[in-house]
Amino acid sequence: METNDNGAVAGIPEASPPGASRSIWSIMAGVFTAPAQAFTDFKPKPRILIPIIIIVVVASVAAVLLAEQSAMLQYEMMRDSTTLPQQALDQMRESAESPNYINSAIFGPVPIIIITVLSALLAWFLGSFVFGGEAKFKQIWGVELLAMLIAQLGALVKVPLVLAKGSMHVSLGLAAVYPNQAFTSIVYTFLYYLDIFAIWSLVVTGIGYSVIFGISRGKGYTMSIIITVLFSLLGIGLTAFGMSFAGVEMTFF
Repeated sequence: METNDNGAVAGIPEASPPGASRSIWSIMAGVFTAPAQAFTDFKPKPRILIPIIIIVVVASVAAVLLAEQSAMLQYEMMRDSTTLPQQALDQMRESAESPNYINSAIFGPVPIIIITVLSALLAWFLGSFVFGGEAKFKQIWGVELLAMLIAQLGALVKVPLVLAKGSMHVSLGLAAVYPNQAFTSIVYTFLYYLDIFAIWSLVVTGIGYSVIFGISRGKGYTMSIIITVLFSLLGIGLTAFGMSFAGVEMTFF
């Protein structure tokens, strides 16, 4: 049997040396296929710049492509307002017909990055003080960012469907079969955002928490569910408050 100068068998690739660092690209791919191993490799040396760049680029592209449909959705939600003046509604309609693509590209990624930071802060509190784990903020934020790649994939999948339908009412979850397709419905709004990619991301985030904090998989899933539910309720609450302020009635179903 032939061997090379390093003693490896000829024709067979050498195994990576113990402790060898995987590239962030390999780790990001692993989040989709083998998340536990991906987060295990990510934990010793968390690198977040590339995930942030990808999230920003994808969110900006999606925001630009769907700018018209997003603006039209906002107009449709507000046109039955009892408090907004007609001038404001006319301006919203004009914005829907001629959206500002630059603003969409710039501000599209901002809410996503803010959500990952706030989620990481809440995860840090829960993981450290409630579930007895230990992790650095950069590691925790990295979990949020890497899991967000799954949600961003879902956003890209929805783009051609929204463009084909000409409406934001495109769901990859249970909201697709909900009879009352209106964002004035709390149930529909919740189901709309909790699609298959969001659930996939929730599961992967739980695995990430487990690895990063060194806690059980069950505790990781519990953390992920708590954070997802809290932020969903917060988002729906803020939406309901804004609707109420604008004179638009929201219903539970």
